[in-house]
Amino acid sequence: LGIRHLLDAERQCERYAFELSSRLRSLAQMTAQQSTEAETLEQALDGALQNGSPSVSARSEAAAAVTLLQSDELHGVTDGSIDDDKLAALTAVHRRLRHALDERVNAVDQIAAQWWARASLEKAVRQGAEAEAFLAASLADIEREGHVAAGVLAARTADREIATEGIRALASAKDRLTKLSAELLAILHDADLLGPASQTWGSIQESIVESGWTAAARDQRRRDLEALSADLHQATGEEQRLRLLDADIDRIGGSVVSEEAMAVLRRDAESAEARSRAARLALEATAEPVARLQSAARDLIAHDHGAGASECPACAYDWGSAEKLRAAIAAALEAGPQIAHVVGAGAALAAEAANAARARLDSAVAARDQMGALVRERASLAAAAARRQRMIEQLGIASDQPAASIAQARLRLQVADALAAVISAHDEVSPALPGGPAPLLPSETPLSNTLDQLDANFAAREQIVQLQLSELVKAIENATALRDQLRGSHADRQQQLSACRSALQAKAAEVASLRKLWDAVAPDIPWSDDALGAVKSDVGRTLDRLAKAEAHIQAARAAWESEARRARLDSLLSAIQPSLDRQKHMTARIAAANRARAVFHDAYTTISRKQVLGLSRVVNPLFARMHANRVFDRINLGEDADFLHWLADAGGEQLDPGKDFSQGQRQDLALALFLARARSLGGTFFLDEPVIHLDDLNRVGLLDILRAIVLEGSRSLNLVITTSSRALARHLIEKFAGIATVETPNGPVHPLRVLELDGNGRSGVAVRKVYPLQ
Repeated sequence: LGIRHLLDAERQCERYAFELSSRLRSLAQMTAQQSTEAETLEQALDGALQNGSPSVSARSEAAAAVTLLQSDELHGVTDGSIDDDKLAALTAVHRRLRHALDERVNAVDQIAAQWWARASLEKAVRQGAEAEAFLAASLADIEREGHVAAGVLAARTADREIATEGIRALASAKDRLTKLSAELLAILHDADLLGPASQTWGSIQESIVESGWTAAARDQRRRDLEALSADLHQATGEEQRLRLLDADIDRIGGSVVSEEAMAVLRRDAESAEARSRAARLALEATAEPVARLQSAARDLIAHDHGAGASECPACAYDWGSAEKLRAAIAAALEAGPQIAHVVGAGAALAAEAANAARARLDSAVAARDQMGALVRERASLAAAAARRQRMIEQLGIASDQPAASIAQARLRLQVADALAAVISAHDEVSPALPGGPAPLLPSETPLSNTLDQLDANFAAREQIVQLQLSELVKAIENATALRDQLRGSHADRQQQLSACRSALQAKAAEVASLRKLWDAVAPDIPWSDDALGAVKSDVGRTLDRLAKAEAHIQAARAAWESEARRARLDSLLSAIQPSLDRQKHMTARIAAANRARAVFHDAYTTISRKQVLGLSRVVNPLFARMHANRVFDRINLGEDADFLHWLADAGGEQLDPGKDFSQGQRQDLALALFLARARSLGGTFFLDEPVIHLDDLNRVGLLDILRAIVLEGSRSLNLVITTSSRALARHLIEKFAGIATVETPNGPVHPLRVLELDGNGRSGVAVRKVYPLQ
């Protein structure tokens, strides 16, 4: 509206007046405090003059106080003028000495109050210490007796637990032995090994000697029996194989040569192979030179010089002429193949002789090896039969009926296992069972009476243990009674000792407190009645001296305070008048700022009202045209106090756009205000996404207004619309498609241009013209 500078000026005047007012309030408050303090000081000084207070010197009074206090800390206090720090030092020393004196006086009073009980307290402490020692010794004796009684009770209780555990062990051992004995009897019955009624445990152990073996030995015997049984199954096949081997040995025996004949055959074969190798070497030695000679002769025959060949050293040397040389070479070439044939035939005969000798030797070696394999196999079978016989003899198996004997041996091992289990269990539990050393199963016990004998022996042992258990119960009751009696005595004696110690502690504390008080008032001095009197006298003299020193300190402080009040009053009176003058000047400046603020306010109010009246005539038509459905009658100005607060009439109702308008309605009103002001000012104006909250009909209305404003103000107004909606660009093109050109300061131009921007600030932006195309 063109009033921003006026509004800013008003606000600056207001801020200036507010800042001056804050400073003025602080200054006025400080001046009031100074005035109050000055009045208080004047009243105090007038009161001192009216009371006729003597005029004394603060320095002399302080010197008198220093003399009375007699402290090294006050050295130099009276040098120069007296100030608050020196008076504070005097006061601190006096208070510390007075505090120490008060503690000493209090201690003397407490000592005097308890002085009469000093001798009785010391005597009570000595007697209490003696009684404590006696009670402590008696309590120690009771504790020792209690420990002995507790040990006896614990031992008897442990014995009872052992006896109870013995009863359980007897029951467990009985069940175990009964079960194992019953299993043994069942095995003997099934094996039909139960003899006559006179058969006893001793006889069965003697007859079944395997029961005395270890479990590993019985397992080994069982494995040996299994191995022997399996070996017996193979014995028949091995005997038949042995007869076949004997027949083969008899058949092959005639073709086996002796070692001497074998050596002769070996020497013949080696000699024939040597002759064959020599013949082959001779053939190779003959064939290679003959072939080389034939090749050289052919090359020499081909060597031709034409005329003058007799003069060639290679052709005529030792031959006389080249023709003689060629004739000799031709004769040698004819005899070469015959020589090679003769040598090759000799080598072939030598190879055949060597092969025949080697074949005779290989045949003799094969016959000897076959005979050796048969002899070894027969020896192995014979050794197996001998080992089987030895095993039969070692295991005590009958040779005529080995299978039945092996079955009987297995049965005996089964009985031995059961008997060994019974013996092992008996030997294991017997030493640990209570009730006496008598065996549970004597050797003379009949086998048929085993279970009854076990019941009887276990019953006897259990009866003995029960008798021991009853005696232990009585002993435990007596030990418990003695222990409880000692516990009661111990509690009584401990209570007496606690009471004695409490009384002794109280008396000793009283004596120690009295001794501590005495050490505080008279250290390193033995306490006595005379010493107490001397202490009281010294305390009284010190009290008088400190009282006089306190009076001098108060007089010195009063004199110093009077001097300080007068100096402070002069300082305040000299500072108050400049503060009053400054307040008057600041009040005048605040009034001038308020007058300027009122002038600026009236100026921008008048100008704004004129601007708004002009806008309202344009805003209402624009706003009404943007709405396809008429809802509001008129947009009105606000009251005088708030004329920028616009309202809307709707059927006699006043509506506030900020609260009662929808988002689209508020946008329509804002666009109407913006376009009206742009129309009146002229220039270039930007609209960013102006139709984002508008429906389709209101968008059409806004586009119609934009076209009308452009056609009307083309010479002074430019509108730039930014959007990401291709639909809006297309609608704008449709609205302006029928308008050829408009008049501008630069001449006639098309009223609409559409530019498309693509890219970003990092990679760059490309501009493409969309409308108009030409």
